Amino acid sequence: MNIEAINQANQQAVHTMLEADPVWVDVRPAIEVIPGMTKDTILHAGPPITWERMCGPMKGAIAGALMLEGRARTEAEAYELAASGEIHFAPCHNHSAVGPMAGVTSPSMPVFVIHNRKHGNDAYC
Repeated sequence: MNIEAINQANQQAVHTMLEADPVWVDVRPAIEVIPGMTKDTILHAGPPITWERMCGPMKGAIAGALMLEGRARTEAEAYELAASGEIHFAPCHNHSAVGPMAGVTSPSMPVFVIHNRKHGNDAYC
């Protein structure tokens, strides 16, 4: 491990965050603005994880999201759909998005569109 390279990368990351100039520009449904979002995608916080390994609160959030989306009428139907492989789970950070703890983002959920005037990129939360 190259500690010096890690320290330099960390310093650059902090510098980039501190010089950012974020502005709130819109609120849109996730599917309209988040790169890679599809009707079968649910984004979550944290690293990649399979349905089987998710904690109870995250599974509950996904069940609620599937019911919100009209993909399931009951919690049991939502759990069955989530376990079927039809739903694609992905980390928020792989899609320029952020999410809290066991929270999730589904296609129709409204998200803030944040534009970074300094660096010219968008983020969604």
